[in-house]
Amino acid sequence: MEFKNILMHYSNPLVQSEIAFFCKEKWVGLHCEAISKKDNKQILVRYFKSGKPLQIIHPFNVKNLILGFSKLKPRTIYATANIYKQLSKSEDALNEANLKACMPTWDIDNSVDKWNATIQIILEIISMLESNGIEKSFFIKFSGRGAHIHIHPYAISEELRSKYNPLSLAWSIVEYVKEKLAEKIAEITLKFKAESLRVDNEIDIQRLFVAPLSIHRKVDKVSVCLNPNELESFNPYEDANVNQFKHFENWKNYIVGEADELALKAYNYIGEYPYFKTKNKRRKHPPLDKQILKLIRLNVEKQDFLKD
Repeated sequence: MEFKNILMHYSNPLVQSEIAFFCKEKWVGLHCEAISKKDNKQILVRYFKSGKPLQIIHPFNVKNLILGFSKLKPRTIYATANIYKQLSKSEDALNEANLKACMPTWDIDNSVDKWNATIQIILEIISMLESNGIEKSFFIKFSGRGAHIHIHPYAISEELRSKYNPLSLAWSIVEYVKEKLAEKIAEITLKFKAESLRVDNEIDIQRLFVAPLSIHRKVDKVSVCLNPNELESFNPYEDANVNQFKHFENWKNYIVGEADELALKAYNYIGEYPYFKTKNKRRKHPPLDKQILKLIRLNVEKQDFLKD
């Protein structure tokens, strides 16, 4: 895609406002088409020249950011799951004590031609969230190939976030749901023959997620938010085009504290984020998805053999 078309997209007021809302108080990343001479990979900008972590505060910052790094041919805008108390210097971005909130996120990685399998995974996760009292505070985003399901960070109350590290709460929620749905995920994977389908917990101290209405880093698609009541009507081939897309603008809605019950349950079951250097604690229960998938595959192979 030509840079002028990318700039035109990020000049759209709706695109600017949606990206700015998602990126508020987060550490931003700008994925570019220019190749680094050091490692021969596409450049990811995470800091201003001053060393300050990249941020988007106002909608007009979106276009200015694209123009400011135009020599690198910026294409995709990302932001962390983490919300920070301050981001005035580089050290702030990696300081766990500086975290204000964190957005639980399930990364459903899949190929577009197996979108039906992705939909089924989305529905299973939504069902699990709703059964745990979360009905208004999550949103679904087409990532360009697969999908992300996010719980709004402030759906976990400030009272709970003051008692437990927000990153630990988010990580344990994602891991808990992922583990409880492991067998379902394996069944869907096999049913739709979706070999590349994965549901990942990518929550960490600096992980980036694509912003709503950003252009995908490889394919010419827009990361649109989906209406949870109209999931099956979404067509990834037609409804996420750069020049014409369908986007659910009410993704911003949430209820403060709606995720507290699940957060406490998950934290007590899973434990805290296991990679904090100062704590070095491990989760209480090992992941089950790979084990279950292996067992189901062995069972299917055995059944096929007996039929022959």
